Amino acid sequence: MQRRGLVEREECETDRRGAAFRLTSAGRSAIVRAAPNHVEAVRRLVFDALSPDQVTQLACLTGSLLDHLHDSLRSGRATAPTPD
Repeated sequence: MQRRGLVEREECETDRRGAAFRLTSAGRSAIVRAAPNHVEAVRRLVFDALSPDQVTQLACLTGSLLDHLHDSLRSGRATAPTPD
């Protein structure tokens, strides 16, 4: 994606082992072009296979996971593992 000009790589300010990526205007344009087909594919391949109750369950599960991730980030527990 970097070679295609869709993202730019930057050094991570908080972790020298990592890197941060920023979306370029060309990258944003690519996302805008891809979004309708992506949404249709997710609907067809995922949501069409689920009942309304299963979609509700999926929303609850992903909501719980996101809450846990946000809590971990806020508390500083969500860090990359250190090599042994």
